[in-house]
Amino acid sequence: MSQVLVIALIAVVAIVLIAITLVIARTVGKTRLRALPDESRGRYARMWPGVEARFIDEPATAVQEADKVAVMILSERGANLTDEQRMPEDLRRARSTTRRDQGRRDTEAMRLAMVHYKAIVEDAVGSSRRAPEAGQREMA
Repeated sequence: MSQVLVIALIAVVAIVLIAITLVIARTVGKTRLRALPDESRGRYARMWPGVEARFIDEPATAVQEADKVAVMILSERGANLTDEQRMPEDLRRARSTTRRDQGRRDTEAMRLAMVHYKAIVEDAVGSSRRAPEAGQREMA
């Protein structure tokens, strides 16, 4: 009976160790982004609608500005921006979308990039903070 108990205990310990290893493997490399101070959140919340509005007349310029804003936000939040594998997913997808465009200036590709940049902004400032004012339409 004691051998069965020892074997069961070893099996339980092994299962727990495997579970801990899996949790650690999933979280290593993922940067926990810190919250922005209220001042920064307000600044980015005021800045973003202008970037989105510019997309109508100058989509390529708006995408470049959106990338700069996203990088400023993510840098301030402590994201790893040097290693593409550890870079936040929305930034990686936005940049990948614009790279696939290969200078064709495809408006749909730029729109998709803006959607990813917008997700970065909304995650940082909160979508309720950037709610459009009465009479304004939301873009991207």
